[in-house]
Amino acid sequence: MALKDRIQALIDAGFTRTEIAKAAKKSQSAVTQWLSGDTKELKSDSAAGIQAVTGFSAVWLATGNGPRLATEASNVALGPNMGGTVPLLSSVQAGNPKELVNNYSPMASDAEQIPTAVPVRQYTFALRVEGDSMEPDFKEGMIIIVEPDLEPLPNDFVIAKNGSEESTFKQLVKDGSDWYLKPLNERYPMKTFTPDMRIVGVVRAVERRFR
Repeated sequence: MALKDRIQALIDAGFTRTEIAKAAKKSQSAVTQWLSGDTKELKSDSAAGIQAVTGFSAVWLATGNGPRLATEASNVALGPNMGGTVPLLSSVQAGNPKELVNNYSPMASDAEQIPTAVPVRQYTFALRVEGDSMEPDFKEGMIIIVEPDLEPLPNDFVIAKNGSEESTFKQLVKDGSDWYLKPLNERYPMKTFTPDMRIVGVVRAVERRFR
């Protein structure tokens, strides 16, 4: 089955061109080119975005192989979404990323866009490291990629928001039943993760920029 037929299957299932374009992070003209057959390939990141919204398998959308629906997929899987851009937020904005970020929207963001190789989901964002509390691994000015829709685990690097609406970058550690936010710089104290705090996102990667 050609790509145009697979995209037409989305239309037949009730999804509009606008919805498909938003899910794929493409323009409606790109959807038109898919439907007309002028464009015969669908990139993995666009296919993954469409799967997240429609439930149609990203593997099937990109290659025509395997089950049509993601819930029917068994031993086939699309390779990781290598590439994409995410908005660079300020430390204040990072406290409410889901109110500010929608990477599935084709609308241009006012924020600077940061290229990354990690899988980009709907609310993935970038943040610039401030201060020296996470040195030597994370120096001030480095850009980190944060995923709000990832479940935090012990020893993950996380962005946490405290009761004062401030965001902080630390390592999440567990001792018995207690959780703590640990700086890597030994000059700073470890703090207890209190009930008024919440995890905003898990750090997935560092994007090193030299110019």
